[in-house]
Amino acid sequence: MEPAKDAIPMYVKDPVKNKETLTSYTSYTLLGTRIPEPLERRYRDFAALREKLVERWPGVFIPNIPHKKTIGANDKEIIEMRIEMINRFCLKLSKIGYLFNSEEVELFLQNSSDVPKTLNSISQQDYDSLLKKYSSSFTSYDDNFDTQQGKAEQEKFYAQLKENYPRIKSFRSLVATMRERYNLNKNSYNLIENMFTLYEKDTINEYSGNDKSKLVFYNMDNLELGKKSTMNQEQSRNPYDRLYDSLTEDYLDTEAMKEALDTLKGLQESYDKLTKNFTSINTQLTDLQAGKTNLKSIFSFKSRDDDITGLTNEKEKLEKDINTLNQIIKIATFNMQNEIANFKATNIEHYYDQLKIFDEDTEYNTKLSDDLWEIILQDNNIRNCH
Repeated sequence: MEPAKDAIPMYVKDPVKNKETLTSYTSYTLLGTRIPEPLERRYRDFAALREKLVERWPGVFIPNIPHKKTIGANDKEIIEMRIEMINRFCLKLSKIGYLFNSEEVELFLQNSSDVPKTLNSISQQDYDSLLKKYSSSFTSYDDNFDTQQGKAEQEKFYAQLKENYPRIKSFRSLVATMRERYNLNKNSYNLIENMFTLYEKDTINEYSGNDKSKLVFYNMDNLELGKKSTMNQEQSRNPYDRLYDSLTEDYLDTEAMKEALDTLKGLQESYDKLTKNFTSINTQLTDLQAGKTNLKSIFSFKSRDDDITGLTNEKEKLEKDINTLNQIIKIATFNMQNEIANFKATNIEHYYDQLKIFDEDTEYNTKLSDDLWEIILQDNNIRNCH
């Protein structure tokens, strides 16, 4: 069902195949309450937006979309899957205010024919601007938060994610297999029904002396049965379809959470590197101030005082960057605690939804089958059979 334009901030519809000189691609119409005029966007544009968000929001959960696929990217099944996944991405993004109102999304929504190029035009982000952004985005940050304990808990959760990731992948693969088997079984059921029809036509009809009233499946007067049989074939649901889509969402979210923790680790690695450089420069500066020499000072064309001034300035800059980055890590670690809590709660709720949906589809199919066989078994020939 198409989303209501007055309720969804951003969504895509109407895929259109476009041809270039050597390649072809599919574009989508981007609509929603956030978009004054419809925009044309390609799948690569959404991938570029997410990549830029991951780059500029380290340590933050960024909703995920499947990796870009080039071979067979214009196939109908791939296009339908992309529309579904893009719209999930858009919906999740719209619920995260600091991301949905970010500079990256603002640029993405500009009327540009080259979205990746537009996104890459964003100015370089230094630690001061990142701290300012995080301070204004994560206003619930508590300065009394135990960052070290948070890091330890997140490290444990990260290890769990690494174990769960292949489990979800394996479960998803199994469901994909079951989905194919279900389709084969559905075809087999239709084949059996056709075999009953042929058997009546070629055998039972002969035994009855061509008395059509003695037939069930091959009785052309039994319009209700024919109509119900056709409806079953058209309306029956593969319960593994929606389960597979749901597991795909779980798989992508787990990947995104792992990625967020990876980028948070990246901040810590940058902090450790700055701290190491600070220690090295401080040692050099202390030696120079004490009148000691080293290889670097021996081969330097500057005076000792110039070397001291240069190292002092570098030390002060490093010290400022270290303090700024340390504060960024504290805020990001605090926010990650909230992200993890939301992730766990959402996944539990999503799991219950999976079970409910699977039950609904299975029950629906059972009712279709029961209704069909109720019509069959109501046939007078069967009811009067002794």
